[in-house]
Amino acid sequence: MQIRPYACACALALSLPALAGDVVPKIEIAGVRYDQRREETAASLVVGREELIRHGDRSLGDALKRVPGITIGDGGGRTSDIRLRGLGNGYTQVLLNGVAAPAGFSLESLAPELIERVEIARGASAATSMQAIAGSVNIVLRKSATRLRATVKAGVDTRHGRRSPSLGGELSGKDDGFSYSVPVSLSYSPVPAPSREEETAPGLRRETRLNEDNTTRLVSLSPRANWKLANGDTLGLQAFLSNSWRATDAWAKETTLVGTPTLHPQRAAVFDMTATWLRADLEWTRSLGEGARIDARSGIHRSRRKSDFEFGDIVDGQRAPALNLVTSDLREGGYHAGATWTRPMGGGHTLTAGWDGAHTTRSQARVANERDSFDQAPLLTDHRYHGIIDRLGVFAQDGWEISPAWSLSAGLRWETLRTSVAEAGVAAVRQRSVIPAPVLQALYKPAAGHQLRAGLARTYKAPTMGSLIPRRYTVDNNNSATNPHSQGNPALRPEKAWGVDVGYDRQVGKDGLLAASAYVRRIDDVTVTRLFQDGADWVSTPANQGRARARGIALEAKLPLPGFARAAFNGNVARNWSRIDKVQGPHNRLAEQAPLTASLGIDVRAALTVGASFTYARGAVTRYSPVWSESNGGTRLLDMYALWGAGKQTRLRVGLTNVLRRSNVSQSDHGSAGAMRSTRRELTPGAALRITFEHDIERPK
Repeated sequence: MQIRPYACACALALSLPALAGDVVPKIEIAGVRYDQRREETAASLVVGREELIRHGDRSLGDALKRVPGITIGDGGGRTSDIRLRGLGNGYTQVLLNGVAAPAGFSLESLAPELIERVEIARGASAATSMQAIAGSVNIVLRKSATRLRATVKAGVDTRHGRRSPSLGGELSGKDDGFSYSVPVSLSYSPVPAPSREEETAPGLRRETRLNEDNTTRLVSLSPRANWKLANGDTLGLQAFLSNSWRATDAWAKETTLVGTPTLHPQRAAVFDMTATWLRADLEWTRSLGEGARIDARSGIHRSRRKSDFEFGDIVDGQRAPALNLVTSDLREGGYHAGATWTRPMGGGHTLTAGWDGAHTTRSQARVANERDSFDQAPLLTDHRYHGIIDRLGVFAQDGWEISPAWSLSAGLRWETLRTSVAEAGVAAVRQRSVIPAPVLQALYKPAAGHQLRAGLARTYKAPTMGSLIPRRYTVDNNNSATNPHSQGNPALRPEKAWGVDVGYDRQVGKDGLLAASAYVRRIDDVTVTRLFQDGADWVSTPANQGRARARGIALEAKLPLPGFARAAFNGNVARNWSRIDKVQGPHNRLAEQAPLTASLGIDVRAALTVGASFTYARGAVTRYSPVWSESNGGTRLLDMYALWGAGKQTRLRVGLTNVLRRSNVSQSDHGSAGAMRSTRRELTPGAALRITFEHDIERPK
């Protein structure tokens, strides 16, 4: 996606003889900001920097959870994921500066002040990868500034009685033909995560209390430099570097009320991880005359994650020597490149054509020394894996401005995907998929301020490297059907979908909006989690399983409050349905899809700006087989903030998050009536108080 510059209307003054007393003609320059949502043929929404930093959030994931139509998932305890239409887990395409974000990218590694804007597209575009069954979210990093400036930001969060300081800043400047910006963010977060677990089965009832101390140190840097060359070409270099260290110290105390205890009723675990993530992109633009231009880009990414894990018993209140020792090393790297040619063709047509491709490799090792007790000899294992994903796409698209009321966009993208996964000493499993993907978008403006949109597209969801590599993530205690190990599936194929989108927008006043939209998707080779037994061990793995259908509707409003000139209200509600044909109902929906989401927000701008937002996601049951299902308790989140400015350069933000202190609840059930085994988990994140101080420094030229 791209924000097109809008031409400024200028009044031209004619030269007059220089006479005493002459009145100098007044030259007025007026500009109109291009509104992507109103003008683009495809439905889209742009969230600017001001909205992202309003609550003083420490991570982009926290800021996006308040954006209409977006929900944030916990990613299975590893990292947050962005979900459109209630669908995450790869159904929503995440782009970083217009290029697919590689594995290892984390929303937690991005502070909102590192972001220029976020572009949300509900439909697909032939100019980007069609891996967007639910839509696309493009995260645009900070651009180079237009003046010499420095910004400093310091804050502290308090949650569960622990203080988490943060420090950020940006240095930017501009010279003839050159501009730059260097945003940086540092944070330290010691966050407790208390939780409890209940397990029931015929003749069994256990309760376990768990306490985790998670400590994270994070440094993020996203420098950018732009050059305007003598021949009119532009060159841009954008980098992003993130380094984090995380330590988790966990204790669990189990109480067995009925039945027998597990092997390790009182246990402890220690987890240490260091992760480094680097990406660099080079962009080049050249004007070719007659309105034509070519845009080319290339880039590399590298990441490494090393971790050490220890697990053992607690004896007489003390941590005993470790029973299990696991060392993991994950390295991933790759490169991407592409070029786009654009030219107006007359008659309202604009032709776009190009190509893009990416190559990604991953090497992963797991070395373990494991046993259930010191009476046993340790089991020594050394598993090593290697994976490759290659993607190449070519595309052409015609944007046609038929009339001031009608516009049409038609395109075709041809994409090839190759995967190869191998474990050391085992033959590689290779897959090749070819996805022809047509896309058609139409926009009709029946009257000023009214837009009707419709779109048809072929999209797909590619398997991730993590879902392909058969590395087994083991449970150290009490493996069962409701607490299984997990592993990838190298034979996994892409999910392919046909989709239709329709929408209506009505502008209300200068900044108001009323909108309604609906979608339908038919997905083939849908991925479903499969549960099986490997000897005495229960294991879950993803597998392709036929066809699924999804549909939904959404309503959105953004309006000024009557009687309050500087107050605004925004709200959103969405209803989603889905069904997997080969899974017996009820509740045979797509995994983790939220059936109902809603958000409400209010902002009052005055000497003291205040606001609040409430987000809701209804809990749901997801059935994977006739005897296995999982459920979650949904989300109810209330956040509030206040912003006070001392002049134009100094600001103080105070925020409260999770004011309702609602716990996150999930449950896994396996079996049939009278023989049901259930595990219920409840995590208590707690409320947080956040205080942030910001100051801008105008630097001398």
